[in-house]
Amino acid sequence: MDRRYVIGLVAFVVIGLGLVAFTTVWSPQADSPSSDQTYPAGAGPDHINFSALNADNATVTHTPREYWDSYAIIYTAPPERRLIEGSYYINSTTGEIIGQRWHNATVYINGSTYAFVQPADSIPEHRREQIESNPQFVYDNTTDAYYRYDPHYGQIAPTNIGRHPDILDAYAWTAVNTTTHHGVPVITYRVEDERTTAADVPPAINGTLRLGVEDGIVYAFDITLDGEGRDLRYTYDIHPAPFPDHSWVDTAREAASADT
Repeated sequence: MDRRYVIGLVAFVVIGLGLVAFTTVWSPQADSPSSDQTYPAGAGPDHINFSALNADNATVTHTPREYWDSYAIIYTAPPERRLIEGSYYINSTTGEIIGQRWHNATVYINGSTYAFVQPADSIPEHRREQIESNPQFVYDNTTDAYYRYDPHYGQIAPTNIGRHPDILDAYAWTAVNTTTHHGVPVITYRVEDERTTAADVPPAINGTLRLGVEDGIVYAFDITLDGEGRDLRYTYDIHPAPFPDHSWVDTAREAASADT
């Protein structure tokens, strides 16, 4: 093989490896926070004050709408920690909200309108009598489900949307890099320890969270706590997702109207 060709090939490989290493280190998708990194009010390189983050009333029911047409808020807890409320879906254009509840129940919220559906076959016995005796619920034989529909329910604040990140407040966090979360600029934090002011909280085994650079919204977290011999893992994620079909809301309205 020609010696000049060998030298050129080696040089090409070295340069190529250098470019790969440079891209890996300096990729804009995961940069280490710089000294001039900006942080939302209430946060810094080695602390997050969750109360201060909430001071401007920015919430996940409104703020992410500028990024996505519709999105999901998915929260999971350890199997032994029963959830009252599960996932939420939000339509950015209309502001409609669909939330999941216990026993396959679903709620729909749109301004002052509230609708609820509960499949009959998923109602536990201790709950069935309560629903059957409540005049606010109407049974529909065609769909074998109980409905509730109220166009003047009033403004509703979905509870778990705001409260899931509260589990993070007992721990100390350190910024490790800046990146994006489905196109949203975020700072990634790593859990370090329990805060000195926290009391009676389980030690953190590991954990990360993603905080919006511009709005201070927690867009995702994954934290595992020591549950005295068993790991307790909690995850939370906000991401673009289709708004679910909610034709059942029409059934709820028609059933309520016929019952009236």
